[in-house]
Amino acid sequence: MIVFFRMDRIVRRLLDLADLIRWCQAHSVTVVSATEQFLDLTMPFGDVIAMLVAKVAEMELAAISERNASAFRHNLRAGKWRGGIPPWGYLPQRDEAGTWRLVQDPEQVSIIREVVERVLSGEPLRSVAHDLTERKVLTPRDRFAQAQGREVRGYEWHSSGLKRALTSQTLLGYALTREPLRDAQGRIQRDTKGRKIFGPETVVLTDDNSPLVRAEPIITRGVFNRLGQELADRENRKEPTKRSKGLLLQVIYCGVCGRPAYRLKGGPGRKPRYRCSSAQYRENCGNKSIPLDYADDAVERSLLRVLGESERMERVWDAGSDHSAELAEVNDRLVDLTSLLGSGPYRAGTPQRQALDRQIASLAARQEELSAEAVRPAGWTWKPTGEKFADWWNRQDTTARNIWLRSMNIRLDFWCSAGANGRIEVERLNLDLGDLFKLTEQMVPKGRASDWAGVFAHMQDNDIAGIEVRDGEVHLIAKGD
Repeated sequence: MIVFFRMDRIVRRLLDLADLIRWCQAHSVTVVSATEQFLDLTMPFGDVIAMLVAKVAEMELAAISERNASAFRHNLRAGKWRGGIPPWGYLPQRDEAGTWRLVQDPEQVSIIREVVERVLSGEPLRSVAHDLTERKVLTPRDRFAQAQGREVRGYEWHSSGLKRALTSQTLLGYALTREPLRDAQGRIQRDTKGRKIFGPETVVLTDDNSPLVRAEPIITRGVFNRLGQELADRENRKEPTKRSKGLLLQVIYCGVCGRPAYRLKGGPGRKPRYRCSSAQYRENCGNKSIPLDYADDAVERSLLRVLGESERMERVWDAGSDHSAELAEVNDRLVDLTSLLGSGPYRAGTPQRQALDRQIASLAARQEELSAEAVRPAGWTWKPTGEKFADWWNRQDTTARNIWLRSMNIRLDFWCSAGANGRIEVERLNLDLGDLFKLTEQMVPKGRASDWAGVFAHMQDNDIAGIEVRDGEVHLIAKGD
């Protein structure tokens, strides 16, 4: 026998009750309600009555859920805090009317501005995350727990979480929401455990279709756009952590098997080296390690010999005047709203139709305004600094240099063998300077780099993709080869 307090304590949906009754009948189990005497599955029509009661309970649950969802949407549009962990940089606080709202937390805001500055200066997210963890800076979850007087668990910072937080429009004070996904019949989709499946976060819009600002912005729209562009540019870049101490990590590769080399610490009487990663396997490629100083010096000398005298350019953000993203949103919204005209509650003359017409008129006016504005796309541009590349290189630390080498796709391949007396002999080095056009766009060419500029222009005019020197002979590589 299974005893439950009330019907809605054991099942909430009609089909679930049907499955329960079927299982009980198959296993000779009786189901009894402790408070509802009319529910007796041993009676001839007991299962029918139970199904009727379950259907009423299901309808009541749906009504409650809809009322709760409606109240949630109303309170969200009113700028109220609805519970849960607040966005990074904010804490809940009651106002004079007793309503919970989000306000800036000075402790978190100072950390956000520090992180933004470090990211825009080129520091890897993993490096920032490690630093915040080591300094015991509280994550948003721990900071909220501390403000509530609860236990602080000491969660670590991670680069993925930092990226989500830095690209979230909550930093602009916007209210965000996630709507449940629905199938083709309009039913809410659920996972295997019956929980709703939600779509991506979207900005809550006001009646005039502008973003709902429910808290004071922490950063400006211009800075937010710069952050987004910077992090998007890093998408395919493998950046080191702050613990990377090898200049050529992910830059130096084995010339025999093509695998990346890693930094091998030197033992007593032995200097640090780069060794092919195949050395960790039972069958390695046989390439010997190369002294770290030798490889680092080879790359550094080559770069400075070619680029040292050139003036370095600095990347600066041009905010532009591109409203194409907002215009696309307005266009999509207009398509959605105009599709409702004449349907159901939006027939001519109804109050709903009048409200819909006002929204469409407001959006149409905004569409006309945005379409008339000149478009100058936002993005990064290059500005002369007056500093030689050699001077810039000399004041960078190992990590910053490594990031730059990776971003330029510079690659060094090495071939080494065991010589006399067990000494390692470097047989050959191959330095690939990557995309030379990309390399020189960051410079005001001078010296040898200045000679490159004319060669590159000639290559572009004649569809030459590259130049290869083999055994003293120059070979031109055509585009498409």
